[in-house]
Order: sequence, then C-alpha cells, then structure tokens
Amino acid sequence: MDLPVTPESKKLLLMGSKAFENRQLPVEVTQRIDSAMDKGMIIIVGEAHGTPRLYQDYLHAKGYENVIVGHAKSLRYNAGNWTAIQYGQDLKERERNMIEDCDEAIVIWMNKSGVIAQNLEQLKRLGKPTFLYECYSHTHEVNAGPLDPTRIYDQYFDWKLRKKKP
Repeated sequence: MDLPVTPESKKLLLMGSKAFENRQLPVEVTQRIDSAMDKGMIIIVGEAHGTPRLYQDYLHAKGYENVIVGHAKSLRYNAGNWTAIQYGQDLKERERNMIEDCDEAIVIWMNKSGVIAQNLEQLKRLGKPTFLYECYSHTHEVNAGPLDPTRIYDQYFDWKLRKKKP
C-alpha cells in the first residue's frame, strides 16, 4: 500500500510504555491523533505489546490508512495491514530511527519507564514537538502537556551515548 507522501507531509510518531494497562487511549491522546488524521499526517507506530497496540487498534477502528508500522527484525503486529518498515536491527535502533524520521510525537509514559525516558530525551534534544501523557499506576497521577525543554527525562542519556562510541 503506497502512502501519499508529499513534501508537505508531516509524520507523527506514536510511542508509549508497554506497561500502560488501560484498555483505551486517554482522551487527551485520541484528540491529538484525531487532529493528525484530519490533517492527513503520516502516522508512525510501533508493534510491541501495550500502548503501540492500543494505538494501532485505535487507528484501525477509525479506518485510517496513512500509517507506517515500524519494526526491528520481525513484524509482530499490524492491525491494519499497513506499510511496514524495518527501522533497525534491534529495538533500540528501531526506536532511535523512528524518532529521527518523525516531525512530532505523542508519547504515553508509564511509571517513568527507562526506555521511554531515553526516547523523550532524544525527542527533546532534536527539538521535535512532543505531547507527553505521563502517568503512574501506584498513585493514578496524570500529567499531560508538551515536553519541558528544561526537564531531564533521562539523567544517563549522555553517559549512554559516550558508552556506545569506540
């Protein structure tokens, strides 16, 4: 299935914690996804358990076709039989490349997951507009809004980058 990609096309990345246990996406998130669909944006989504599958199921239920499912070595889930792209050889490379490919993002962050923290730090440093839905299972506290450019989401981000270099 070919995506109608034009120079004006924008790509929205949907990311989230696999530990997010809700059966539905939060209204704050679906409103932003609906707005992206209204604009005809290309939506990039992963295929892991948890939030990525909720995103996929929502897009499929809405009948939206302008979707790319990003995966690493193998594709585990594709609810709408959309275009699938291998963004890397492993999950970290996949996430990093999906972030680089997007223009903006929506992220659900559950219980300060370390993987999502690293992704948020990368989105922030690349200056990608990002809506963050941050929630905690033990307190049921929710914070939603744009990424804070002054907040440190992953305090070990720079150390991890240095560690990778030979």
